[in-house]
Amino acid sequence: MIIKENGVWTYPSGRVRRKGAALEQLRRQCWLQHNETCQNCGERVYYTARFAGDPLAYDMAHIKSRGAGGSDTLENVRCLCHSCHMQEHSGH
Repeated sequence: MIIKENGVWTYPSGRVRRKGAALEQLRRQCWLQHNETCQNCGERVYYTARFAGDPLAYDMAHIKSRGAGGSDTLENVRCLCHSCHMQEHSGH
């Protein structure tokens, strides 16, 4: 049985998915926990992009992807700049 409470869905497997305000809260917690810093390159990241395509805009990245069964939990996300996140997904 899936438990849904305040935008947080908990599945029988223990996997957690967040939506809306609950996902935004996780996003902010991740950014603050990592001191507004990209965990890959060490650059300061901006919570809100300063301009379209801003390479230093903050991206919350899953350690184990949601597609692979990863959860929306603070233990499974990290703070990356947009540039590093895109490099990670392109395999570079």
